[in-house]
Amino acid sequence: MKHKYYIMKKILLLVIAIVLMAPVVNASHIVGGEITVKWVGPTQNDFQIQVRVFRSCQSSSAPMPSTASVRLHDAVTYATQQTWTLNNPTLTNNLPFSDPCFPVVGICVDQGIFTQNVTIPDNANGNGYFLEYQICCRNGGVTNLNDPSNEGMTFYCEIPNPADALTLNNSSPDMGDYPLNAFFCVGNPRTFQFNVTDVDGDSLVYSLVTPLDDGFMNTAPAFPYNDVIWGGGYNLANMIGGTPPLVIDQNTGIMTGSTTLIGQFVFGVLVEEYRNGVKIGEVRRDVQFQSIGGCTGGNPLTQVDTVISNNVTIQIPYNKLYCRDMVWSDPNGDTLYMELTSTIFDSGAYYTNPIPDGNGDYTYFWDWDGTSFNSNITIPPNGYDPLVGAASNVGDIGQRWCYTPSCSQIGVTYPFRMAGYSVGCDGVSGDTIDFFIEVIEPIADLKSPGNKSIPFASEYCRNIVFHDANIVDAMQIEITSEIFSMGAEFPSVDNTFGYQNWVYFGSDSILTTNVSNGAPSSINSAKRFCWTPDCEHIGNTYNIQATISSIDCPTSDGLKDTINFSYTVLPPFDSLDVIPNVFSPNGDGINDVFTLGYTNADGNRVGGTSNPCHDDIQIKIYSRWGLLVYESNEYPEFEWDGSNKGGGKVNAGTYFVLISGTYGNETVTLDQRTVSVVDPK
Repeated sequence: MKHKYYIMKKILLLVIAIVLMAPVVNASHIVGGEITVKWVGPTQNDFQIQVRVFRSCQSSSAPMPSTASVRLHDAVTYATQQTWTLNNPTLTNNLPFSDPCFPVVGICVDQGIFTQNVTIPDNANGNGYFLEYQICCRNGGVTNLNDPSNEGMTFYCEIPNPADALTLNNSSPDMGDYPLNAFFCVGNPRTFQFNVTDVDGDSLVYSLVTPLDDGFMNTAPAFPYNDVIWGGGYNLANMIGGTPPLVIDQNTGIMTGSTTLIGQFVFGVLVEEYRNGVKIGEVRRDVQFQSIGGCTGGNPLTQVDTVISNNVTIQIPYNKLYCRDMVWSDPNGDTLYMELTSTIFDSGAYYTNPIPDGNGDYTYFWDWDGTSFNSNITIPPNGYDPLVGAASNVGDIGQRWCYTPSCSQIGVTYPFRMAGYSVGCDGVSGDTIDFFIEVIEPIADLKSPGNKSIPFASEYCRNIVFHDANIVDAMQIEITSEIFSMGAEFPSVDNTFGYQNWVYFGSDSILTTNVSNGAPSSINSAKRFCWTPDCEHIGNTYNIQATISSIDCPTSDGLKDTINFSYTVLPPFDSLDVIPNVFSPNGDGINDVFTLGYTNADGNRVGGTSNPCHDDIQIKIYSRWGLLVYESNEYPEFEWDGSNKGGGKVNAGTYFVLISGTYGNETVTLDQRTVSVVDPK
């Protein structure tokens, strides 16, 4: 009984092994492919499976498989959920490989595309899925594998749970058709790219991986399938054995590599799909490229037509539009590619085109000497090569970018890389220039009008003005002083908004702001204040402080400047040296009174000028017989109309005037003058 049980157990294990191996299709000379899943709707569970198979179409190769058996597995437990058989592939025979520089011979590849619409159920465990299709075998002549005839392929992709709300109706990245420039050159680097697209707009990350073998599935949590075994000297870091080794750009998927041998080389490309920073799926392409000879040559020279050199720092002003033309030129007239890389493009910098001429061509300029550009080229508009992911042109290529830094970017330095390379029949050559862009703040220079002595009792106005064509901020002037608690004020200005100034554009010029007094403005800013000093201010000096600052960038130290100046208040000039000595008090309105000084009809001062804040004058007028006819202790601006102390008019004649006290700057102990009265009435 024990013996029979042992025999039955061996038979059962053999049956299980046969069942597990059933999906593996045998068709020698398979050169690659992949499996993807596309949502087709209308429900969240309606998808289309697509399997691409690339087959060598040499006469000795096996035909394209007529079916493809695809299995769906739980991504965590590896439990098989469903199996589908895809039939009737769409065939493209003998893909037309080509190269513009030399004939491509000896490469023959057919492409077969299997598709089938299926229902993928929601995973009750909440897990995603992976799908796989296994096929055997590879070409026996593969150069970089240990035993290629006994190595198969597993096409593999991962998808999210159809019920996941964050990834509803998701489609895998599509790897695109087999590229028609898909071959390596011995001793000469080639650049190529799979035309990968993602209809959902997810972020894609590219990497090179070791291709997967076929056969039994591993137990979770180990990766489900084993890698192929590399031949001697080959590995993931050195897949094809040349210099440079095969590498891929993780952001663009651009691959570059060179071989040292003619032969066939296999490699794998992994495309991982991210949404909102979270990985939601992946697709792997297993592929074989042929390496051919006869396409080597000397690399072309690439020269850069720009004054920018490595490691220089270019300073650009804050809050002003800055544009720069970047230009490469290739003397061989090859196709040129340009890529500009900098974090400055994450901060608001952008690409733009010059204004086209009548032919639709663009002119790019460089080498500015402060007055004009010394160099320029005019070329047709750039193209965009989706394979390379960069702007392209023939012979010459230019790119203009512009940037207006904000206040928060003052002091920030951005690394900038200008990369260009040419692709011609002699190969690929390139160059890069690394430099820096530093955002600087302009320096505001508020010019002082200087200290001033101002007269008492007269309104004195002062304009504080600012001009700088390099500063486009809205600038504001603030003026502070104790005189603003003593009656000083900011008056309105007329509609011309013109301010006389002596500190910009030469002396006594007009600066116009087009805004009301003291309002913020760009390039030209001004503020007027006026003050009429009073008695208590005479002899004092008052400090006045004015500050210019940016409204747009108030935290900037460079966009702020402060000046200090002073006012000293002078008393009025006064003197008794010349005073009128004749008057006619006849009521005709002409010279009717006697006073120490007055302003005539022409606006001219006649006689002395008093200081009403300090003057204390006593006036006594006597007749020639010594009779006191008039006296006054009033404010110095007294007036005698020829009346005597009794109220009547004095007689015509000469009278003696005795003056004592203080008059302006003079202390008058006793001063005797005469005055003649003519025609009193």
